[in-house]
Amino acid sequence: MPSVSASAFGDWLRNGPTGDLWGYFLFSHGWAWLWWSVNIVAGFDAFGFPGVVFTVLGGAGPPLGGIVMSRVTYGRTGVRDLRNRLTDVRRIPPRWLAVVVLFEPAITVVSGVVATILDPGTRHLSVEELTGLAADPLGLLAYAGFVLILGPLPEEIGWRGYLLDRFQVRWSALTSGGAVGVAWAAWHAPLFVMAGYYANLDFTPNPAEFGFLIIVGSVVYTWVFDNTSRSVLAAVLYHFVGNFTGQVVERSPLADDVWTAVFVVATVVVVLWWGPTNLRREGARPRPPVGSPDRRPPTEEKPTD
Repeated sequence: MPSVSASAFGDWLRNGPTGDLWGYFLFSHGWAWLWWSVNIVAGFDAFGFPGVVFTVLGGAGPPLGGIVMSRVTYGRTGVRDLRNRLTDVRRIPPRWLAVVVLFEPAITVVSGVVATILDPGTRHLSVEELTGLAADPLGLLAYAGFVLILGPLPEEIGWRGYLLDRFQVRWSALTSGGAVGVAWAAWHAPLFVMAGYYANLDFTPNPAEFGFLIIVGSVVYTWVFDNTSRSVLAAVLYHFVGNFTGQVVERSPLADDVWTAVFVVATVVVVLWWGPTNLRREGARPRPPVGSPDRRPPTEEKPTD
């Protein structure tokens, strides 16, 4: 069998019907799982030495995929566009900044209130960790930086920085958000069997519930993304606020259940009110730069659900 040349492979990535997707997955999942498998097979602690080296290397998969495939798919324009969307605060209107910063904390407060009504004899929200961090501003800043670097910043360069656009040139906003969520949830799978990863983060989520919430949450990210001119910065901030709130505000089991229910209901309301096709009240959703071909079928005039 003749070997496939590098140029032919590059042409497939740029022009093949699914090359733009599989090229990204080679980095996001292939690269990540390759390095994480070292920790799993050797039994290294995810945040001890030398395990932390492989944890970090694996975590670089999504941003590497986002950057490399932006260059492959759109050329230099794609890399400039990605950088701009990661740094330009003007893409985020004030009302959408409020959504980014307050959406998940508000759901946390509501879940605590509802849980207290249902079970008034139990403390359902605890901010003791946040109070302790607030007493040491430098410690708080360092902790916030750790949360930012651990997931939101590197991940969003890939998931919303590149992959969401490539799904949205094919499908509706709702379908695209869900598809990113499936890929994102699958990407986390090795972390559940990696020694010390969730143990060091003070919680071990139920894998099925975790995956479900990632898929639902990805629809919310898409809603924010499509209403902030494809802002990766907005996605990073939303991701950070959600992770930080989850780390510093402890919920009771009942409040956890209420949180899930409220979050799902809020997402359904978003889809119904803003519409599943574009998740926008007015106008078409923003499009990525001109680059490789639009992969939608030639007979399809616009994305459908």
